Amino acid sequence: MRRWIGDGVDVVTAFIGAAVAGIALFLPITFSWTAQSTPYRIASLINSVPRGATIGMVVAVTVAVLIATFAKPLAGWIVAFGAAFGLLVNHFAGRNVSSTDLLTTQNYIDSVCGGILLGALGIAALRKPAPAIGYVLGTATFFVFGDLADWLDLPAQDPSTVLETPPRWMIGISVALLFIAIARHRPRIGRQPESTVPIDLPIAPILAATVLGLIVLAATEWLAGQYNNVSAPTDNRLEIAIAIAATIIAALIAAMLLPGRDGIGVLLAVSLVVTADALGYAPRPWWSVLAVLALTGLGLFAGLRAPSPFLALLALMCVAVFAFLDAHGDDAVYYSVATALLALTAGFSCGAARPRYGPSAVLALAALYLPSINTALPVQNETWPPRDTMADATTPGRVALTIVIGCAIALLLVYRLRPRIYRKPAPPESRNEVADI
Repeated sequence: MRRWIGDGVDVVTAFIGAAVAGIALFLPITFSWTAQSTPYRIASLINSVPRGATIGMVVAVTVAVLIATFAKPLAGWIVAFGAAFGLLVNHFAGRNVSSTDLLTTQNYIDSVCGGILLGALGIAALRKPAPAIGYVLGTATFFVFGDLADWLDLPAQDPSTVLETPPRWMIGISVALLFIAIARHRPRIGRQPESTVPIDLPIAPILAATVLGLIVLAATEWLAGQYNNVSAPTDNRLEIAIAIAATIIAALIAAMLLPGRDGIGVLLAVSLVVTADALGYAPRPWWSVLAVLALTGLGLFAGLRAPSPFLALLALMCVAVFAFLDAHGDDAVYYSVATALLALTAGFSCGAARPRYGPSAVLALAALYLPSINTALPVQNETWPPRDTMADATTPGRVALTIVIGCAIALLLVYRLRPRIYRKPAPPESRNEVADI
């Protein structure tokens, strides 16, 4: 009975911690006094969000590699606790002593702490099935649910309704749960003899995260600049095609840098992000997160039972086609159907990826919070920044479908160049695994 309770605590801790980290990467840090800021400060804050998410992803993978290589399992819980506490201090300071000049800086601090939390908690949680499920659900659920639509009314320049993201009560709960997790796992760690075998730092996941993040961010900001630098409608199909090619190439390079077939998760994550942005976002009531959680869990269960990355990409193609065909939909039915489809496919994709190395899983999940080309497209009903040049409403759906097809081709290359190797388990006395997730 005590074991079941302990496992339940680990699941809840991993879920809440991953959700807090994801929100810190996905949404800007904001407070009620943000209404005193100027439009320039608000624009600077919003522009820092994709850059902060990129930094957070690289930090998350770096922390995951370091802990998986050099530290004991308990270190993951301890580092995650420190990162969550850092988030709490940052938000407490922002609520009481900050000024508008520090908004962007505090957002970067939020992203770094969120990245540390995501990476450390991933290595700690992914070692066992129960907390691993909580960690994946927390990351994927708030990727589907989180959006910018209901936190700021930018056209009216009225940020007085801003909600603090992540909320302090949520960060406080994660801090308390992580402290309990440390206390729970501490007695299980006995004194171990020091190893004399030299250990090399595997930099491939860190390099993969850097390549993916920098190229995607550069392509997104470059494409956004192409629209910002013109004052009249123009044909930007060539620029969009270049950005699409850069995204697919970046995903393929990152996938090939990871060991074995772990790169499948990166390809699925890139496809998920661009498809989610094609569907668009709308304000949702807080209780709808329960429905998103249930649908994501259902998709995750299906993906674990029948893991098929190609089926996941086929499902994403269908969702992209839905976004293309119903591009002008803006009612509650459209957004409800879109959210349900995205939740199911996100869960199934997370279950179908099945990376074998912990940092590879952290990279795939952290990549869900990267920007995409669709975030740079100025389509109808966009709130910020205001532009004179507008893209066709069907463009995001076509972009998403093209990238998903490109990732499917990249997946074929991964299967071709990285055949699955079946190895017999090594005898216990000769096994020297560092991060066997």
